[in-house]
Amino acid sequence: MCFAVLAVALASCSGGDNEIPGHARLVSQVERQPVGSSQDQWIEMVNSTGEWERTGLIFGYADDYAECLRAIEGLRLANPGRQYRCDQAN
Repeated sequence: MCFAVLAVALASCSGGDNEIPGHARLVSQVERQPVGSSQDQWIEMVNSTGEWERTGLIFGYADDYAECLRAIEGLRLANPGRQYRCDQAN
């Protein structure tokens, strides 16, 4: 069975008052335990300050990277002014 979480709202890595409760635990779990045999992928986008920010997670597919590329194709269609990329999660 395939699973994908595309709209995981994650705070930037700057910490402080903007940190979402559970963010660090989620990142730690993802780094420790891939889902399935393919390497899970973060979807990242450039935020308003020009930094790459995690905005989604692709996991559970036979080829998570290929699915991530498909997902960001759709994001680019919806938001052509944004920059997106896939990054290894584990």
